[in-house]
Amino acid sequence: MFTRGAARNLLAGVVLAGCAVAGVGGGVSAGIYPARVMASPSAPTRGAAATSGMALARSPHAPQPATVHLLSSQSNALMPNGLALTPPMGWNGYNDFGRRVTAVIVEAAARAMVTSGMKAAGYAYVNLDGGWNLRTRSAQGQLQPNPRLFPHGIQPVVDYVHSLGLKFGIYASAGTRNCAGSSAGSYGHYRQDAATFASWGVDYIKLDWCYVPYKDYPSMTHQQVSQTLARQMGQAIAATGRQILYDVNDTAVRTTAWTWAAPVANLWRTTPDIRANYTSMVAHFIRDVRDYHYAGRGGWNDPDMLEVGNGAMTPTDSRTQFSLWAEMAAPLIAGNNLTKMSAVTRGILTNRAVIAVDQDRLARQGYSVASSHGHWVLTKPLANGDRAVVLFNQTDAGATISTTTSRVGMPPAAVYSLRNLWTEAVTETAAAITATVPAHGVVMYRVATAGRMSGR
Repeated sequence: MFTRGAARNLLAGVVLAGCAVAGVGGGVSAGIYPARVMASPSAPTRGAAATSGMALARSPHAPQPATVHLLSSQSNALMPNGLALTPPMGWNGYNDFGRRVTAVIVEAAARAMVTSGMKAAGYAYVNLDGGWNLRTRSAQGQLQPNPRLFPHGIQPVVDYVHSLGLKFGIYASAGTRNCAGSSAGSYGHYRQDAATFASWGVDYIKLDWCYVPYKDYPSMTHQQVSQTLARQMGQAIAATGRQILYDVNDTAVRTTAWTWAAPVANLWRTTPDIRANYTSMVAHFIRDVRDYHYAGRGGWNDPDMLEVGNGAMTPTDSRTQFSLWAEMAAPLIAGNNLTKMSAVTRGILTNRAVIAVDQDRLARQGYSVASSHGHWVLTKPLANGDRAVVLFNQTDAGATISTTTSRVGMPPAAVYSLRNLWTEAVTETAAAITATVPAHGVVMYRVATAGRMSGR
């Protein structure tokens, strides 16, 4: 994971077209919003977005090779492990604990995931991030858990997590070190490390992208190196014979992992690291939502972990992130201290109506049909014909945001029901969808033709 100090401009042009969006004026936080963005309610699926080639930026370290075998830009093929048919849900300690995560903290988080109702709501993975292992390997070349953090090693922690009916995830780096430089990376040891993880019973591998020795590939661009290493680790995981969810955490936006990773991995990062504040969260949303057509069953865009309940995130900010991530069919990986979270934070993380949108079996990422001056309208098609609609007010002042049922992709009908997924209120409309949305806030509806009255 890149250090939190690595600021990047994530606000390159975004997708989408406008439907009528009327609002009370107000400044937009941090000045982050596209003037106008466009997409159709019948937006293409991942396969339809595939192109025959990729524009490859030259690496500053190497010339373009004459011939290099590349992965296709994207394909309909699923990552062939049968996992992540809906976006993964779980917990990772990095956002709150950094590299201070211990066996005690992991086991406490696993217990809290059960007792808080998160497991019952669908959360399954308890994941370690960077810093769990030493900087040196054993004489046999094995990764060595840090004895101060994991005095009995990783195996007992995995066994404990499994005993609670949960799954265990671990971190590795594609390069020679983790991103902090404090632990050994997996470069040159992919098969050995994948075999080790499988022997421990690991269910999820997050492969980070730091200390990659690009000089070892003088004729390749950074993107080509990323593709090569991602495929090598994927092959190493497959060779273990264990079903392990594979997360390509290449946060370098220039390598555009979302355009090529679907045949290789179950999820891939679309952004640098998130921070626990509203401005960072919005930047990650804007970066991810434009690439909606690359996500689908078995392979998901990942705008990074949830900051719900962390740092400067207010309850409104947290509710907004959870709604936007669910609308974008993003992995729902909590990043807070589960043992000390407030009732408000717990309520946000376990809202089953919103989770159902994220986990919908149609496996489509939501997209924007309107964005003007910080007022957004997003729509997500659902398996039973409903639409999840988010009215998002990015600005610093309350606003009225409006759209119509036809604009969000609903078929013609005399009457539609609107179920508010945060208040549970149900109203009806002939066409208009309008709400007063607080600053930084969302109103999230499940829209159905009246008579079906889709539930949670």
